[in-house]
Amino acid sequence: MNSMDPPATNLRDAYNSVLLEPLPSGDPRWVDCTSARGDTDVVGLLAQRIEGASRSTIQLISGHRGCGKSTELLRLADRLERENFLVVYFAADDDIDMGDLVYTDLLLSIIKRLERTLSSKGISIDERLSREIMMWFAEVIYGWNDEAKIEAELKTEFELGLKSPAPLPMIARLLARITGQIKTGHEIRKDIRLKIDPQIYPLIERINEFIHAALPEINKKGYCDLVFIIDNLDRIVLRVLDEETKRTTHDALYLDHAEQLKALDAHIIYTVPISMFYSLKATQLAGAFPNYRILPMIKVEEMDGSLCRQGIDLLNSVAKKRIDVDRIFEKGVVDYLAERSGGMLRDFVRLLGYTIELGQAKGGKLPLSPDLAKRAFNSLINEYGRSVPDEFFGLLVEVARAKKVKNDASHQAMLYNLIVLEYMNGSRWCDVHPAVRELSEFKNAQEKSKKTG
Repeated sequence: MNSMDPPATNLRDAYNSVLLEPLPSGDPRWVDCTSARGDTDVVGLLAQRIEGASRSTIQLISGHRGCGKSTELLRLADRLERENFLVVYFAADDDIDMGDLVYTDLLLSIIKRLERTLSSKGISIDERLSREIMMWFAEVIYGWNDEAKIEAELKTEFELGLKSPAPLPMIARLLARITGQIKTGHEIRKDIRLKIDPQIYPLIERINEFIHAALPEINKKGYCDLVFIIDNLDRIVLRVLDEETKRTTHDALYLDHAEQLKALDAHIIYTVPISMFYSLKATQLAGAFPNYRILPMIKVEEMDGSLCRQGIDLLNSVAKKRIDVDRIFEKGVVDYLAERSGGMLRDFVRLLGYTIELGQAKGGKLPLSPDLAKRAFNSLINEYGRSVPDEFFGLLVEVARAKKVKNDASHQAMLYNLIVLEYMNGSRWCDVHPAVRELSEFKNAQEKSKKTG
């Protein structure tokens, strides 16, 4: 569905209107849900810190996967661009394997993306310095020190089909080769990391040299400064690396290497998994990155379990921007799906899509009935049911009762896996996802808890 199309009036168009994708800034389908997220303008606060800064800033943004962060970050990028910042926005998982990421992978991706952005804007840095930086990477990682041979090797590889825009400067080809091998090659990935890790401070120096050389040229083009926005880092797989200390893959990036992530001389916004703010090391994270913001869920229930009409109405607006709701759905269906989504935008859009699919399978009769919506929700229940370990249900009953989570590995995993969601109502609180609350294991654990007092 094109963003300028009118709301869909048939099932085929309606289905295409609820495909999952971040909305670009200015898209008419965007709905301001700030009032149901705790009345905090996260994008505005991130932007203000950059716009008013006299030196580089490092900020974190967090929130559940699927809560709408990418859409909000695209709005942030657009706002900063209108304020004459050169924004380098990229989704980390386009360059990096989220199941096996180390901090050097991210730093290499940052310099590659900077070079690509500069090239796309017609901005060049000093050719001599660019060549020196290229030769440093070539020698450290591949042991190459003959410039002519390097050019011949890269020319051959790109002619054989290594995907990238053409023609590319030699440094761009080399950086594309390095990041491509890190993402797709298991053995070469380990080899590159072994060579680059002992060179971390020279690596940071090379990146900063590149940034410093670019800034005057950026200014000449009318930009006031440089900003990196690195999305989708919250998709890093949560895995325990050390059973004794319970150190995780998240700790390894954001805590063990916080200083390296903060060492680049530019404004940077990193996305971070919300589960880290509920870990035993949450204070350490806030100490390393004191400037952070969390994008809460859209509140569809109050803490006491009563409906939050404001949040449900906002999700209705999300649907109405895409679909002729009164034509496609029977009255009350969208309210039902909004409530069952837990206020997670991604799940709400998925539930709309599931209901439409079921309607298509039933012959396409309009409007779609509440029974189809209930079947769509059952699909979501089954999906979540596969992700909840049996030992979690007793803990989840306590979360549902107390509306808060503990700072331990189990509750951190619940937040990471979207089993438990965070809301804001003056102060933060948590609840179990509505789909999980419908699982028989949860209901059994709840009954058991009532009997034992």
